[in-house]
Amino acid sequence: MRQVIMVRHAETAWNRARRYYTGQDDPALTPAGENEAALLRPYLAAYRDAHVLCSPALRARRTAEIAGLRADFSADLREWSFRLRDGHTVDDGCPAAPCRHDVWNSALVPGACAGECLPEVTARADHLLDCARRLLTAGRDVVFVTHGNLIRILTARWLGLPAGAGAHLALRTASIGRLAVYDTRPSLLGWNFTPASDVPPPAAGGLLDPLTRPPRPVRRTVPGRPGGPGRTAPGAADASGGPGR
Repeated sequence: MRQVIMVRHAETAWNRARRYYTGQDDPALTPAGENEAALLRPYLAAYRDAHVLCSPALRARRTAEIAGLRADFSADLREWSFRLRDGHTVDDGCPAAPCRHDVWNSALVPGACAGECLPEVTARADHLLDCARRLLTAGRDVVFVTHGNLIRILTARWLGLPAGAGAHLALRTASIGRLAVYDTRPSLLGWNFTPASDVPPPAAGGLLDPLTRPPRPVRRTVPGRPGGPGRTAPGAADASGGPGR
């Protein structure tokens, strides 16, 4: 099953402070963000031969580089530009009335914050998904290294939902999502998997890749005492012929 893998860039100081993206500044990754990006590497190794497209923003390019991906750049993968004043945070009220920050529900008021309207971002997302479908049909996986709000819109549109439905799809920095066609339907196979938060410290055997189904233990019956019941040992099939629990 060919897939579209969506990778959100790792943490910047703006993410930590919950600042809106102005469309002009390009913050770098924090040291914690660099570590987040490094933890993505083993989970994206299987997709290094995929068609990788990356936002031209520094934080996305650096995430792709640290994660071991060689990417082409696409301006269509840039973040939704609100063009709010520097320092504006998600928790602030907008001093520039009649601007409304709930841009998921409606376009920004013309002349207030001069941001990119939701229909404009939606057109970019639909174009990217058209390109991804052609590549999937040709037998290639696709990786998008991009930004949080755009990933939310891409996912909503892939599922046949209005772009505004992306408001309900929260995700963290340095997270991985997966889209595919499953049983003929556009489907969401994985969402908001973040190695920095979701994976315990590696054991002696190394990290377990959650993008593939982990092997279930197999059980086998070994002889017991003559005339007595057998006992079950790790590594063998159970009596039903299927994997044991």
